[in-house]
Amino acid sequence: ALVKKGFLYIAQPPLYLVTRKKRSEYVQDNDQLNKILIELGAGEVLLRTCDQSRSFNADELKVILDSLSSLSRFIGTIEGNGGNFREYLGARQNGALPEYMVRIRIGNDESVLYFPSELALRSYAAENRDLRLFDEILTEEELAAHTGPSRRANLHELHESHAIARIFSRLNEIGIDTTVFFNDDAPLFEIVEGDGDKQRVSPVFAIPEILAKVLEIASRGVQIKRFKGLGEMNAKQLFETTMDPAVRQFLRVRLDEDNAVEADKMFDVLMGDIVEPRKRFIEDNALNVRNLDV
Repeated sequence: ALVKKGFLYIAQPPLYLVTRKKRSEYVQDNDQLNKILIELGAGEVLLRTCDQSRSFNADELKVILDSLSSLSRFIGTIEGNGGNFREYLGARQNGALPEYMVRIRIGNDESVLYFPSELALRSYAAENRDLRLFDEILTEEELAAHTGPSRRANLHELHESHAIARIFSRLNEIGIDTTVFFNDDAPLFEIVEGDGDKQRVSPVFAIPEILAKVLEIASRGVQIKRFKGLGEMNAKQLFETTMDPAVRQFLRVRLDEDNAVEADKMFDVLMGDIVEPRKRFIEDNALNVRNLDV
């Protein structure tokens, strides 16, 4: 009854306490922390091409870093679904990003294919009907004709591709060539810290490394304390973040028909008497697990 009437709330304490030059502030999540570090880093370093023909000022660098920060979330989504971002980019056709990804599992082995359009996907599905990418119903003849180990496939429509294309367009406009995203042989850019004798130059071999390197540099002059839970806060911090009605944040738990059905379905899969759905769920998601506690 408490949940149905919306009376259940979960405290949302900040994840970090950031201190710089005797000034401290609470930071709610990683995105907010990155924004703070991007602001600091954009003013502390210089980004330039390796031949030094093009340098980016602080405003341009901030646009680049903001774009790469957004891109990192989409990379996380693709790789969280079992893809590889480098292979994903390698599947571009005439500059267009893939629209579909298919994960194929044979036993413990898994492969990933990318498709530029629904037409290409359906053509592949027609030649590989045993994968049932569109829930095809196989005939008895097809079932009997299939030899070798059984294959299972998961189909993902890559909605992220449209947002990634917009990010690439923004980067290209500012002077970052996204057609060469990774280069193992020679650096693409240089990040310069300091001046004169104290100058330090760091090579960058991949465009995402620009963000990672600037965040690393910006964090050097900042003390970052990560809270793993309310138990790590002292009484003053607990009041400032979680108890003070003026600033505290809560997450309201709601129960409606949509999420109730999904929750019930997941409970049946993981806790039900039928083993096969649970086994399939574990096999399909085994390689996607992050931060597994045993």
